[in-house]
Amino acid sequence: MLLSVGKRTLQKLFVAHVRITRAANVQAELLLVDGDEPNAFAALVSGRRAIAINLGMVKLVGDKDDEFAALLGHETAHWAKGHVDSGRSRSSTIQGLGTLVGVGLGMAGVHGAGLISGLGADVIESSFSRDDEREGDAWGIDYMMAAGYDPWAAVRLHEKMLAQPGGVGIPFLSSHPSGQERIENLKQLIEAKKLQIEAGRALWD
Repeated sequence: MLLSVGKRTLQKLFVAHVRITRAANVQAELLLVDGDEPNAFAALVSGRRAIAINLGMVKLVGDKDDEFAALLGHETAHWAKGHVDSGRSRSSTIQGLGTLVGVGLGMAGVHGAGLISGLGADVIESSFSRDDEREGDAWGIDYMMAAGYDPWAAVRLHEKMLAQPGGVGIPFLSSHPSGQERIENLKQLIEAKKLQIEAGRALWD
């Protein structure tokens, strides 16, 4: 099933992961899991930090590297801000999230990557609060901008997910705040951060 995703798409996902986690100063493995309904999450896998994206989400994003950065920025923020480690979590098995497909995108021809099979581990899937999600969105935008990505891709990604059949039921959008509210919050965040940058530049002119 992994082979149904183009090599170029997977390479863009991997590069975005590297750039975003560096911007956030976070170490986390990138995992791909099976599943048709677009989803992504930050979780502990065998005691290791991981950011997991399912194949449904990869296919939805396609080769839009800015949208991968938006997705990864949000999930990376959950690690950077301690949301996964905060104790607000629940344990579930890997079967509940889909079959683990790979780590590091070795099948995409990315150097230093490999395929993981038979992991047989429990996953701690974090259950985040509304404040955690808002903080994840805010810091995710910061990481995107620091890594040189277009922050408006975060808005485009959420709009794309909401436009899907049954979009409001997509797991990634099911957390609080709601999808449409989240889009409006993202727009306000981006505008505010751009004003901050412009004000900072004005001080140096």
